[in-house]
Amino acid sequence: MIMITSVIAAHHGYLELWIVIIVGVTATYASDTLYFFIGRNRGQEWINRRDKLKQRVDTLNRYLDKYPVLIFISYRFLYGFRTVAPLAIGLSRTKTIVFMSFSALSTLLWAAVYTSIGYISGELIKSQLGHIEHVEKYIIGVLVILGAAIYITNRIKRHRT
Repeated sequence: MIMITSVIAAHHGYLELWIVIIVGVTATYASDTLYFFIGRNRGQEWINRRDKLKQRVDTLNRYLDKYPVLIFISYRFLYGFRTVAPLAIGLSRTKTIVFMSFSALSTLLWAAVYTSIGYISGELIKSQLGHIEHVEKYIIGVLVILGAAIYITNRIKRHRT
């Protein structure tokens, strides 16, 4: 969602599109790499302390042996597996260079898809809601604050349980 909304903001002139794409690709690739190496070095520890995570890793491992290339390319698009997949792949026998290569390919594919969605959404918003252009900064601000509030609330709830 951050990538899509950032591209929409770039489409409306609030951000530079090329910077949004570079930051999105870099952050996504770095995140995947981090979780892969956590999986490689301390993954079992992490999984043993988190029951929900263990369930997702088990589900992913069933498919990883049968369809490795499909998993390597598609996990980033599967809700609930975006963080778990690199961790699980790090636990597997997958060579680091294989993961890093597929992760780069997958990240570029992801960026292309989400940049396109954001751009098309920006066009749609502009054509349908162009008459509210003078307040769109405030709408974006409210949406960002709302998103942050939901994220923080969910983190607090998870921390309490």
